[in-house]
Amino acid sequence: MMQRRHLLSKSLALGLSAAFVAGSLTACGFKLRSGYDMAFKTVQLTGFAGNSPLAAELARALEASGVRVVDSTLEATQAASSASVPSSHVVLDGLEDKRDMIVSTTTAYGQVRNMTARNEMRFQVKRGDGSVLLAPTVVGLARDMTYDEKDALAKQDESAALHRAMQSDIVNQVMRRLAAITPSQLVAPPEPTLPAVVHAASAPSAPTKPAAP
Repeated sequence: MMQRRHLLSKSLALGLSAAFVAGSLTACGFKLRSGYDMAFKTVQLTGFAGNSPLAAELARALEASGVRVVDSTLEATQAASSASVPSSHVVLDGLEDKRDMIVSTTTAYGQVRNMTARNEMRFQVKRGDGSVLLAPTVVGLARDMTYDEKDALAKQDESAALHRAMQSDIVNQVMRRLAAITPSQLVAPPEPTLPAVVHAASAPSAPTKPAAP
């Protein structure tokens, strides 16, 4: 009974301490980031494979930032209760999403000594009307790791962890680029109008003199 009371008292003390720290941070103006502030309200992810882990993590990050991930522009239109695609909707087109492992160094006997894990994403962002908002951009990362054939299983787990870490880094970089979009950029600029061509009136030709007999 005494041990239970001690544990309850300790938990209460830890809870009060955590609340005090959180209150102090808030009073100082510090705010924990739970997501990014986005100018758009809905986004459609296209071009990714159905089982893409990067697309899944990106969708979770967007949802955490208050953006609704939709399957089509029609769904975005219905969500906004609009008759046309709203300007607050964008399409993130995944042009390339790949990850691989390459051999970086070998021993004199041809045995693998070091490998490099690589993740790369190429994407562009379009407005709801199809015009390009962000031109195709490449975000890529690479990490080196040692390799030992005697410990191949552990190295496989290590490479998977590297890929997950790089994937999260890429998602953060993409989110920062998306957060830099301003509301004014969501509206497509008007197409330039060609100046009207004015044809000058030609001067009347001088009357011809009759030929002398």
